[in-house]
Amino acid sequence: MLSNIHQQTQTGTATAGRAVIANKSHGRDTGSPKLKLPESKRILWVGGAAAAVLLFALAYYFLMPVAEVATVRRGTAISAVYGTVRIEPAFVVRIRAQNDGFIQLAEAFSAGRGAIGKGVEKGQLLATIADEETARQLKQARADLQAAVDRAAVALPSSELLKAAEDNLQRLQKVVSSGNVPAVEYEKARSEANRLRGAVETERIERDRNLNSLKETARKLEAQMKSAEVRSPMDGLLTNVQTIDGELVSDGNELFTVSSRKNYVRGEVNEEDVGEVKPGMKAKVQLYAYRTRSFTARVTSVQPAADPTTQRYTVVLEMDNPPDNLMVGMTGEMNIITGTHENALLVPTRALLVDQALIVKHGIVHSRTVGVGFRTLDFTEVTSGFEEGSHVIVSDQDKFHPGEAVRQRMVASPPPSKAP
Repeated sequence: MLSNIHQQTQTGTATAGRAVIANKSHGRDTGSPKLKLPESKRILWVGGAAAAVLLFALAYYFLMPVAEVATVRRGTAISAVYGTVRIEPAFVVRIRAQNDGFIQLAEAFSAGRGAIGKGVEKGQLLATIADEETARQLKQARADLQAAVDRAAVALPSSELLKAAEDNLQRLQKVVSSGNVPAVEYEKARSEANRLRGAVETERIERDRNLNSLKETARKLEAQMKSAEVRSPMDGLLTNVQTIDGELVSDGNELFTVSSRKNYVRGEVNEEDVGEVKPGMKAKVQLYAYRTRSFTARVTSVQPAADPTTQRYTVVLEMDNPPDNLMVGMTGEMNIITGTHENALLVPTRALLVDQALIVKHGIVHSRTVGVGFRTLDFTEVTSGFEEGSHVIVSDQDKFHPGEAVRQRMVASPPPSKAP
C-alpha cells in the first residue's frame, strides 16, 4: 500500500510539472483577467467630474455674500454745519374782524379755502361783515344830515324879523332928530334889533352845532360800516382762510392771512453747531422739490434766541439764484460751509462707523481704523487708513466680518460737493 501511495505522489508531481512547463511555454499569464473601460466612457467620466467641480465652484461663488462697495477717491473736503430749511414769506399779515356780524366773502374768494394761493392787491375787498343795525342807523343819520343841510340853505327863523327890525331902526334913526318920533321909541327899536341879532346868532350856532353833530354821527357810522369791509392790507398771496361764507364772526376773529410774494430761506441748526455759523458764510441748499438741483446761498443773520420748544437756532439765508417758482412752504436741507481741504481722500460718510470701516481687497473683507477730518452728510475726509482706489463697504456693515470672502457690487455715489 505504501508503494501505491508513493507511486501516486510521483505521478501528481509529474503532472504539476508538466502544467508549469506548459504555462511557461505559452508565454502569458493565465490568472484572473483585469476590467478595462472603453475610451468613450472614460472621457464621459472625466467630463462629468469636471462639470461637478465647476457647478460646485459656481454654487460657492453665487452663495457668497454680496458687499456693496464704493471707491475711495480724491476731491474737496468740506467742513459744514448741517441744518434744515423752509421757504418763508418776507411779510405775513393776519387780517381780523373789526366788528360782529355775519360774513359774506367777496365773489373772487367765495371758494373759501379753495381760494388759497390767489393773488391779492392792496385794498382789494375780501369780504364784508353784515351789520343791519349799523346800516339802519347810518341810513337814518344820512337822512338827518341831508335834512339839516337843506334847512341850512334856508334863512334862519329870526333872520326875517331881524331884517324888519333893522329896517325900522334905520327909518326911526332918520326921523328921530326931527322930533316927530320920541327918543324912547328909537331906543326900544334898537333894543329889539339887538335882541334879534342875538337870536339869529344863537340860531346859527345851534344850527351849525346840530349840523356838525349829524356829520360826526354819520362819519362814525360810516367808519363802522367801513370796518365791516375786509380788505387786503398789501399786495401778495392769500395763504389762509379761516372762515366760511355766512358764518357769524366776532370782533377780533382771525379771518384771512396775506403773505408777501417775496420769500426768504429760514434755516435751523442745532445748539452745538450754531457757534460756528457767522453771517456772510456760504451754504449749499437742497430743496426736496428740486431733487436734481442744488442752490448756493449766503447767511445773512443768525437769530440770537433759540426756539423754546426745539432748542434749535434760526439762520436766515439769501439764495443767489432762486428758481422762478419758489413757493412758500417748500422744505429741504442745507450745509453751511465753514472750511475746505483740497485734494483730500473722500469716502461716503455712510461707510464709516465712527472711525471704523470695512474694505474689500482681492475678494476678502478687511477691517480698517481711519483718521477722520472734515465731514458732511455725504462725504467724509479720511486722513489715514485708506488708499485712493480702495473699495469700502457702504451698507450692512454688521453682516460682514474680517477674513470673509465676498462678492463686490459697485455702488455709484454722487460726485463730492464743491465749495461754493
